[in-house]
Amino acid sequence: MSMTDRPLPKMAFECQWLRRTIEPSRPDPYVMLCTHIVRDGQDCIGPFLEDMETNCGLWDPNDQARARAKRLAR
Repeated sequence: MSMTDRPLPKMAFECQWLRRTIEPSRPDPYVMLCTHIVRDGQDCIGPFLEDMETNCGLWDPNDQARARAKRLAR
C-alpha cells in the first residue's frame, strides 16, 4: 500500500510548526509551542501520545514525517 492510498498520520510531534522549549516560570517547564502565524506563541494543542493523531487544522509535516512517509511508500 502506498502513501497515496492512505493519508499521513498527523502526529503532533511531527508538525513543522512545533517548537519545544523550556520556560522555568511554568509549573511544567517543558513547553510545546505553535509557531504557525495563526497561533504563534500559543501552546500546541497536541496530544503528545505515540498513537494519537492531532486534530489541529494547522498541522503540516516536518522533515521527519516526510521521511517516514517515503519509507512507508516503498
